[in-house]
Amino acid sequence: GEVVVDDNAIVSANVLVHQFCHIAGYVMIQGGCRFSQDIPPYIIAGKEPTRYCSINLIGLRRRGFSNETIQNIHEAYRLLYSKGILKEGIEEIKKNLEVTKEIQYIIDFVESSQRGIIR
Repeated sequence: GEVVVDDNAIVSANVLVHQFCHIAGYVMIQGGCRFSQDIPPYIIAGKEPTRYCSINLIGLRRRGFSNETIQNIHEAYRLLYSKGILKEGIEEIKKNLEVTKEIQYIIDFVESSQRGIIR
């Protein structure tokens, strides 16, 4: 099957990905992971079962993201994952954060995910 991998994503060794998954940009997937849901942008995904670990802080800094942008991304994921329902999390992001291109990428990715995203 096919998998879509966006720019600047790092997939470590021995990662098993279900067909038709989408791996967003600026992601770091830890070695040995296996997953069947989409991986949203700017995060580190790992452990078993594969889940959100944190934002990809080192990767974002290496790519020149400002501290303010990194803080906004961190806050977006805090809001997204603090709600039990992703749709409610997206509404909280839109209500509480300035919707920059990075935040819009997160929103668009989550809303367009066909397989759901890892939690």
